[in-house]
This record gives sequence, C-alpha cells and structure tokens, in this order.
Amino acid sequence: MELKEQQYVLAIARYRNIKDAAQELCLTSSALSVYLSSLERQIGARLFDRIGKQFVPTEAGRLYIRRASQILEIRNCYEEEFKHLKQEISGTVRFGIHPRRTLYLLAPAVTDFCGRYPEVEVIPQESTSEEMVERLADGTLDFAVTNYRQPGDGFTWTPMYQDRLVVVLAADHPAGNQVRTLPGSSTPWLDLGLLREERFILQKPFQSSFQYASRALEYARVTPKKVFTIENLETASQMAAEGFGAAFNLERFARHFSYHKPIRYFLAGDPEEKISYYIACNPRKYQPGYVKEFMETLIFYGKGGTAEGREPSAPGLLPNPDR
Repeated sequence: MELKEQQYVLAIARYRNIKDAAQELCLTSSALSVYLSSLERQIGARLFDRIGKQFVPTEAGRLYIRRASQILEIRNCYEEEFKHLKQEISGTVRFGIHPRRTLYLLAPAVTDFCGRYPEVEVIPQESTSEEMVERLADGTLDFAVTNYRQPGDGFTWTPMYQDRLVVVLAADHPAGNQVRTLPGSSTPWLDLGLLREERFILQKPFQSSFQYASRALEYARVTPKKVFTIENLETASQMAAEGFGAAFNLERFARHFSYHKPIRYFLAGDPEEKISYYIACNPRKYQPGYVKEFMETLIFYGKGGTAEGREPSAPGLLPNPDR
C-alpha cells in the first residue's frame, strides 16, 4: 500500500527542513521541494510556512499531519495483519458443533489451540446437524463436527471418533446385576430384553438418539409397553436415576455428565454397532493452515487425548479419505 504523499509531508514535519527530510526519503532537496509545492497547489492550501530555513506547519498543515499520521498507522496495522494472514497465524475459525458435544470436547481443544494460535479467533456455532450442513453448503462454516453423513452430498468427511449407545438405569436397578463383559470394552453390555416391562424414556423421532435407541430395541426384539418422550438427554438420564424408567444416551456424554443422583449405564443393542463422528468440510472452501490445525486438535481430543500428551502437528496434514 503506497502512501508516498503522506510519508513526504510527515518527514518534512519531523525535520522542519527540506534537506534532512529529503535525505531520509532518498530524494534530492530540489525534488522534494518541487513535490511539496505541487501538492500545496493541488489541495489549494499552504501546508508549511517558510520561516527562515524552518518549515512550520500551518493550520491546514497541522490538520494534514494529524490525519496523515493516522492513515500511516492504519497502513502499518494492515500490513502487519496481512503478513500474519499470509503466514496463516491469524484469522478466524468458524465451525459447527452440537451443543452436547461441547461439554467434553471444546474446553481442552480450544484452550490448547488458542495457546498456540493466540491471534486466531475461534467461533463455535452450536446448532443441529441439519443446520450445520446448510451452513457448510453456503460457505458460512469452515467445517462441522457431526454424525449426520449423507452419501453424495459433495462434502469431505474425515473420521473423528466413535461412540456407543448406552442404556441408563437407576444405580440400584436389579438388571445391572445381569450384564455381560464385551471384549475390549470397559463398559458392560446389557440385554434390553431384561427391561421389557420397563417404561422407556425416549427422545423425539427427529433426534438421532431416538433412531439409535429404536435400532437397539429392535435388535433386542423389545416393543416398549410404556414410553415417556422428552428431548433433553440429561433430563432423561436424571429421570432414570429417580427410577422412572430406562433412558438412553451416548457413552461419551454419559461419562462426562454430572448426575444429582447416581446412575449406571451399559452398552445396549448390537454390540458391533458404533456411532461415527466426522469433521465435514466443503471442498470448495479454502482452508488456511490454522483451520486444519484446529481440526487436528479436535480429532486429538475427540479420540481421548490429553493436554499432557499433545504434540502439535504441522498445518495441512489433516487426513482426507474421500480424496
């Protein structure tokens, strides 16, 4: 950004003479003198009174000097910010995530990332998966954390982590004594057939947790005799803690939620079924290195990593199985 005019006038104001100002600007004294006279004719006002060998700012000159200084300050800020932007160490990350995922994922990931990229602003947009997909398509979001994958949607999908459906019961529920241990799992599995006579606390049909619970009940060949419907998974789990019935949740969320009354939760449904979460991106949108690094950070903590074991990866190394 060239601002030669402002630089010349400010140099004259600093030195109050043409000779020293011209030397700083690598010009001849005559060339700078001619430039100043031409500028004063152009703007129709005298910027300096010539008093002996001194160039003393006039009222118009003082106004010009004040505003020119501000213009150059803006130029310097712009150039510094643009340099950082080109180096991909400053900017903004806008991403979509379901409010429930923020509980156990965002706090460590954002703290870690912002410590390494202090000039990058991180803006989560908490919304439904459907809304996130819409914002990905129109370029509003850089990426989204979601399990809402639709084949042929044109996005790239990077695996992030997997979760499991659990059934939530009161801590003293007798069915908790009839569980099975699955290979490689620290959470025992419960046959939902043992709960045939229970009231089931389910979410609404548009919620993914309802779909998962329905598949688990179908796997166990259980048709609920009594159903209570509520959207909020935390409330459903608390109702189970009170002995009102059997609720469903996701293992990662159930593990991190704080319960007023104790509960027990067990894997449910098909022991082989896992719920995959992805980072979805619009391949038509440019992703700066810091965006890719933040996605790497989310993947790290999504897979259960801790700050102590974190080793920053090089920007741009995000795996992309769809390419």
